[in-house]
Amino acid sequence: MAFLDILNIPGLLGTDLHSFKRANIYDKIDLGLAGVVGIIGVVVLILNGFSTPITCVPTSCESSNTNPNCALDWTYQSGLCKGEVQSFPDASFHYLLVIFALLLVGLLTVPIYWGSNASKELFDNFYYIWAKLKNGDEECKDVEWKRRMHFVLDQLKSGKSLSTRYALYHGVALVLDLVALVVVGLFTLNFTDLGLDPLGLASTSGGKCASDGFTCAIPNRDLFKWFGVLTCFVLLVKAVINLKCLLFSLGLPGLFGRNFLIYADNLKDNSDKSIYNIQTNPIMVLLHTLLVVLKLIFIAPIQWLLAFCRFYARKHDSPKEIIKRLSATNIRAEQKETKKVEKEAKALETAVNGDDAALKNGDAAAKNGDAKKEKPKEKEEKKPKEAEEKKEEKKEEPKSTPLVARPAQNWSDLFFIIDILSYNIDQCDLILFMTKINPVPGLENKKVNVDISYLDTSNNTMVVSHTDAGVIESLLDTELATEGGLQIVGWLEGPTGIMWSQRTKDSPKNLAFAVSLGSTYELVSAVYGRGRMLARLQNFTFQCPQDTKKQMKKYGQNIPLSAFISQSLFQKFSSDQGSQQKNE
Repeated sequence: MAFLDILNIPGLLGTDLHSFKRANIYDKIDLGLAGVVGIIGVVVLILNGFSTPITCVPTSCESSNTNPNCALDWTYQSGLCKGEVQSFPDASFHYLLVIFALLLVGLLTVPIYWGSNASKELFDNFYYIWAKLKNGDEECKDVEWKRRMHFVLDQLKSGKSLSTRYALYHGVALVLDLVALVVVGLFTLNFTDLGLDPLGLASTSGGKCASDGFTCAIPNRDLFKWFGVLTCFVLLVKAVINLKCLLFSLGLPGLFGRNFLIYADNLKDNSDKSIYNIQTNPIMVLLHTLLVVLKLIFIAPIQWLLAFCRFYARKHDSPKEIIKRLSATNIRAEQKETKKVEKEAKALETAVNGDDAALKNGDAAAKNGDAKKEKPKEKEEKKPKEAEEKKEEKKEEPKSTPLVARPAQNWSDLFFIIDILSYNIDQCDLILFMTKINPVPGLENKKVNVDISYLDTSNNTMVVSHTDAGVIESLLDTELATEGGLQIVGWLEGPTGIMWSQRTKDSPKNLAFAVSLGSTYELVSAVYGRGRMLARLQNFTFQCPQDTKKQMKKYGQNIPLSAFISQSLFQKFSSDQGSQQKNE
């Protein structure tokens, strides 16, 4: 059911753990507003009743209430005057609200997007991969499992089912919201004192009945007016939300919630080629969407009709035709071989015919002399023939097979799911997920940059800097730009225990520690974003020198960490060599 998909009741009850919360905040608001319209319709129906009440009194009672006729019960006369005095909005407004409420809520039960097994299956396939890679299961290391994963991802990349269904659902909802808004607005104008009645729905009697002998009034007109205003406001908000969801399905990068398309366009493989083909020009995206809609309206029905006619007339390829078409690929090679055989046969025939003619005339000697003279001529004749054959071969050389251009993936099911999940899942987790399904280095490749890290000898402060992780780090910094970007959190474990880091003013990613000369430390660090750990970095061990005078003469006040590592390695190597010599 669509209600269960939007509200995620199985997930709340713990009975559907293997599914995402597919509904974003806008879908839930749309469902809530449809419910509000339904509540308004029910309340108006209860307060008004099935029939709109009307009260009629003699016209003389308007000027004076002392007339004895004013105290009489005119219920019967009011019933007679109802059809003459009441307008169409007066008699049917409460029914109109109930009908529109049923239409708005009933649209959710149609399995266009919500409640469709096709859309739910795509989400479940993505969740299976997400859960396995997120938890780091051992099964993910299996080669065959990776192949199945890429098959599923390729299906999500090439499919456009979710975008189409989502656009169709919210397009129908938007049209229904606008129709309801216009109709309810016109009915509400009839209940006001502004005198606006574009469709002429107001009663022409002016509240008079029985040849102006009775004056009638509808006590619930104010009730209809204020509930009509409230309904118009709710429908307006609902229409705006459905419009926003419809624009979401257009696939405009960076607009209307499609931020991940911008990130996907920046992803590149090891050969610096774009992994995904994203159309970033919004005008081209709108033109493509317009062409798809026009094709769906005008061309697709004709194609469906032709396909049905071909199927009904049984005009489809038979197995024999398929076999012929498959064998036709070798026709060109066979033609070349037959041409060569024919040329060789002709050459042999001309040679045999020439020998026979010479023997019949009895001029064997002359023939031999002529043959010697004609040899250079034959060679000269063969050269143009060979040239012609080469030209023919060049003409017959097959051209390269034309390849179809990669289609734009703005509307693919993969990015539709990721952008939908970005309302419920941190965008940083989604960006890191791309490193697990694409050949892109992740944050785990960040290491201590020994060339940039240095020891400030003025106060014995070690400033540790890390290498850049590439495009993923830049994307995460862009996502976290308003929250300070990525942060490196860590500490040093040394002889005195744990030493916590301090920030430097130059770069928030650098870590500063007060160290003691001659001590060995191990750096433990991780990458954080939005207060959560995104990646754990490898530990790094180094030893501070006891005497820094030599390094200060060479490097100045700030001694790079690389100088410590080379010196400590040299000392360790020398000590190992000395111990080996002693043992020998």
